[in-house]
Amino acid sequence: MAGPDADTIAVIGAGKVGRALARRAAVAGFRVILEDLIPTSLTYARQEIRQTLDDAVDSGALDRAQADEAFARIDCATSIEDAARRARIVMETGPDEAESKLEMFCLLDRICLPDTVIVSNCHALDLSDTSAKADSIVGMYFSGDEAEIHCSAFTSERALAVATQLAERMAAAYTITRDGHSAAKA
Repeated sequence: MAGPDADTIAVIGAGKVGRALARRAAVAGFRVILEDLIPTSLTYARQEIRQTLDDAVDSGALDRAQADEAFARIDCATSIEDAARRARIVMETGPDEAESKLEMFCLLDRICLPDTVIVSNCHALDLSDTSAKADSIVGMYFSGDEAEIHCSAFTSERALAVATQLAERMAAAYTITRDGHSAAKA
């Protein structure tokens, strides 16, 4: 098993959002570990990502080499522990429900390395105050080629810097919000 790397992102959940994030991150040059507990979900995810990359080649958005390289950067894991321990950035894509998020944050508290940044698609980051890693949690959402980075009152400047670097590589533009207020646009 390879050690954790700053250019490795674990994407937790191979649903619609997870597949899109894994593809976007791989195209941006990150090594991706896509996790799902159900092996058939991972098989489907890889097929859909491959098709989406092929469609991008057909439309001229990517050339064949870029698509093939991106696809080769995606590995799969069937446990959150295996995926999260191999990455310095964990993108969780679970349902945006309080109980699910609390459970995920608690699990990631236990298994992530101390300097791991957790990027959540959570719309209620105030839940992160229940996490021992609250300073390492940042929200991020993509809409087309734009990203929104959302910081809770607990998000550290280090976690924000990591999220900003992600947005710079994975989106054409991004906005940073704190506590619901726009902070910056790039």
